[in-house]
Amino acid sequence: MALTGTRQWPTVPAWLRQGVVISYVLLIVLFVVAALINPHYASWANVRNLLQIGAFIGIIAIGQTMVIITGQIDLSVPWNLTFSAILMATLCSQGYSTPVAMGAALLSGTLVGMFNCIGTAIFRIHSLVWTLGMNAFLEGVTLVYTHAQPPKVEIPSLVRTLGSGTLAGMPVPLLLWIVLGGIALLVLHRSRFGRYLYATGNNEAALFLSGVDSRRVYLGAFATSGLCAAIAGILLTGYSSQTYLGMGNDYLLVPIAAVIIGGTNIMGGAGGYLGSISGSLIVVLLQSVLSTIQIQQAGKNIVFGVIIILLLLLYGREKRLSG
Repeated sequence: MALTGTRQWPTVPAWLRQGVVISYVLLIVLFVVAALINPHYASWANVRNLLQIGAFIGIIAIGQTMVIITGQIDLSVPWNLTFSAILMATLCSQGYSTPVAMGAALLSGTLVGMFNCIGTAIFRIHSLVWTLGMNAFLEGVTLVYTHAQPPKVEIPSLVRTLGSGTLAGMPVPLLLWIVLGGIALLVLHRSRFGRYLYATGNNEAALFLSGVDSRRVYLGAFATSGLCAAIAGILLTGYSSQTYLGMGNDYLLVPIAAVIIGGTNIMGGAGGYLGSISGSLIVVLLQSVLSTIQIQQAGKNIVFGVIIILLLLLYGREKRLSG
């Protein structure tokens, strides 16, 4: 019961809380505006290119969505992605087969995600701090491992095909995104693990009292995020036909922006990957439009930072009012 004299702030309208709907409406409006600015945006060649680039962000957003639903965040993605890619390229240069090198990169990314879980779920250090520290640690490890010189090797044809090839006229990264995205939707909405993710974000104490070990839930979420970062690293290596230091730097804020633009509550417990799909396409389209009107990278970071701050204020205030 509300205390007498306590000011009742208006809640966010229900239709506005339907972040998924809003994100798809925003995507359509943004696409129309972009096509009006430059008709080339409406061409199939450009749409296909945007979908291919969106696949890299969308795959990272799978893991980030699961982590954010639990009420945490993963800021180790940039250098986890970079280290995984460089590890794969280095192993290839040392004569290991491409599948073995790719497997090692995927294992490395997953282990980093599991280590993030140790700090967050066992030591109870907030993921914002722990994963940021992990990102700095991985940057240092990568510089030592490579002597600050990324490997100059020819990227295997299998990796190039995964990153930039086509199948039946469709980019391979897009097809891979469709498959992984479908699996993510099934896990989130049709599995017990998916229900535990939402329960952890809504009320971890209640989940614990019901007999569920939330540490295993965090482990699954962070391991998935690490695995997705490694997959993106492999795809980006194939797309650019090279690895380089800092190749993941552009994927710190962008996937997070994609997730929360898609309606996932940054405070946890609500949202889903369906919205993250539209969010990924929105940020790619927005980046392209900003480049068209000659906004520099610093300006783009400001735009995405403002979007994240505004949605943090919106969702955070709504959760406090409903709590």
